[in-house]
Amino acid sequence: MHRKNGFTLIELLVVIAIIAILAAILFPVFAQAREKARAISCLSNMKQIGTATMMYAQDYDESYPCGWGSLDNGQSMWRNTIQPYIQKYGNTNPSATDATPWYDAPNGSNGVYSCPDHPASPSAGPSSYGYNAFPSSTGSGMTSGWVSIGTGGGFPGAPMAGIHQPANYVAFADASTVGNAQNMAADPNFNDGSPSWTSCPGSSPESGPYNFKPKAWTVEGWSVDWDFGVPGGEDWGSCRNGGRRPMSRHSSKINATFADGHAKSVDGDSLKLTIGSPGDFWHNHD
Repeated sequence: MHRKNGFTLIELLVVIAIIAILAAILFPVFAQAREKARAISCLSNMKQIGTATMMYAQDYDESYPCGWGSLDNGQSMWRNTIQPYIQKYGNTNPSATDATPWYDAPNGSNGVYSCPDHPASPSAGPSSYGYNAFPSSTGSGMTSGWVSIGTGGGFPGAPMAGIHQPANYVAFADASTVGNAQNMAADPNFNDGSPSWTSCPGSSPESGPYNFKPKAWTVEGWSVDWDFGVPGGEDWGSCRNGGRRPMSRHSSKINATFADGHAKSVDGDSLKLTIGSPGDFWHNHD
């Protein structure tokens, strides 16, 4: 008698089981690798924004880019002001027929202003990032605050000398409007840190430390476009412009550009620190 070569059913099932086990082990690794690649690409964007900001400041009397308003010979904001210093900018909307092509959402890629984890688009907004624009009780922001100019006005960039610790103060960051029902349900203390004048429900003392949970904000809304709020400041609470905040979109990390131009990933929980404390790099302080 001659035995035919081939697999038995048991052997075949064992092979299939081994392949399934290997797939279960490797697929999460592949997903993590893809997310890491997206985070690195985003951080590269932030570094290019930082380099462009430093180049702009050297050309404009050591002042940072404007925030938003009728500045720079017309309607503008930081992402347009530093655009000439960025090689890979992307497309503005070529179909725009209104008077504000500087604002319109991109048609396709918006270059370094688009994070791979939350890409800029007509449905999400012109940029994935925001500017730490507003002054606070501890010092100026990246702008010196609102000034009136003719019939309009704007937020001119702050002088570099006004930033106490440029290497420890965030200028730009991953950001989004996050004051939606889903995030507030996941974080009962969402409005902690809201200024008292905003009358946001459930707000706590403004100085911190805080009980909100940045890593629980997983649902992103429309682009903040030009500014984000920080605890104790304007645009932070859900009752103010939809809650514009830095976003922990990269495995609980926030990619950020600092006022000296360098970029790095920071922990989302850094937002919870007391204003002016040694680890607080969201407020301009000594």
